[in-house]
Amino acid sequence: MYKIWIIFEREYLQRVKKKSFLIGTLLTPLILPLIMGITIFFLSSDDKKKRIISCIDYNSLIVDSIGFDNNIIVPTNMKLELLNKKINSDEIYGALVIPKFDIYDPSGIKFYSKTIPSGDLIYDIENIIEDKIKGVKIKDLDLNQESLDKFITKVSLNTYSISETFSEDNNSNLEAKKSSSAMAWGLGYFNGFLIYMFVFIYGSFILQSVLDEKSSKVVEVIISSVKPFQLMMGKVLGVGAVAFTQILIWIILAVTISTLTSTYFGYDGSNSVNEIMSVQENSDQSKEIVFGIFDMISSVDIKKIVIIFIIYFLGGFFLYGAFFAAIGSAVDNLQDASQFTLPISLPIIASLMFMAIVLENPDSNISIFLSMFPLTSPILMMARLTFGVPDWQLLLSIFLLILSVLFALWFAGRIYRVGILTTGSKITYKLLWKWFIMKNY
Repeated sequence: MYKIWIIFEREYLQRVKKKSFLIGTLLTPLILPLIMGITIFFLSSDDKKKRIISCIDYNSLIVDSIGFDNNIIVPTNMKLELLNKKINSDEIYGALVIPKFDIYDPSGIKFYSKTIPSGDLIYDIENIIEDKIKGVKIKDLDLNQESLDKFITKVSLNTYSISETFSEDNNSNLEAKKSSSAMAWGLGYFNGFLIYMFVFIYGSFILQSVLDEKSSKVVEVIISSVKPFQLMMGKVLGVGAVAFTQILIWIILAVTISTLTSTYFGYDGSNSVNEIMSVQENSDQSKEIVFGIFDMISSVDIKKIVIIFIIYFLGGFFLYGAFFAAIGSAVDNLQDASQFTLPISLPIIASLMFMAIVLENPDSNISIFLSMFPLTSPILMMARLTFGVPDWQLLLSIFLLILSVLFALWFAGRIYRVGILTTGSKITYKLLWKWFIMKNY
């Protein structure tokens, strides 16, 4: 155990003391806000010049200019050929042609532009034409607009999750807590993707570290003092501790930033957004957005998510880290490693692909299975967690993951003990199996 600790300390300090680690750890949490800030800046400073869309309308639906977003539709009597020339010379952005049609069966509407228009632009133009046709229909059918408007109803659904709580005298009570599907989806995706990223990045660190020592022959000196399994465990634990340190720093930064932000905007989690906004007479839109975000966050048990995240991160890292260490010990270069890392990486990649399905229907059979299966559970259970997972499923998933980690460490250790001292051999799956079943090595 003492020798494992020495290797662990070396691997940990060697990476943590690097300036790249410190800079990356501190700057990475700022990347997303920075990207959002840059995006908002460019959107706010975007050219406000209107894009002109000339409209040839044979139905007289659009008789006056209509402005929307950064565009303006202008009626014209010009021929389409002339408008196309103006489009080509960038005098106008596009041309809208509305042919003569039956208002109850509109068809044949065309839009011409030099570049392919965005989906939002086409959607906005379609809405404008639909509204104009709707107005003509109202007059044709001699309907009352005010009565029609009363039929338009918008419903806002508030969601609540029911949970059982126990008082000091062990009496159970059912508590309804406000929930947010959007927050659960976003947080679930973020958690799953974060584990996916860490497993890949730090798993490759283990592989590269083992490969470097093996290719430089340093490992031959090290093996004379420690057992191969001790060396592998020291590396896996050391690199894992680096990843855990980075996550811990990010959690502290996130809590600090959210606390300072909530204090600055005067948010009190005991009150809802509507209550806060009704009290504050001079509240602006930015405060309302911030209060809405904090209100959604308050609907999630952050402490539970952080604890479960750490468990699945450690489980996923040790599970795949052991396999990466075994591959690094078996091959002599990165080119040979690629053919063996692909089968190991497939469950991780598949987890990312299945995440959309799990987030869309977290209680389906496939979602439950994938969140239980050890090779995909670290990512997909974290995606399901924010929607509410029964305790028995969570405990069973963690139990299966722990068993898989123990098996992976044992399996990788048997490959590592032979592969770390083997060079110049053509590695095949048959040879790896031979190393695995080899006795008294």
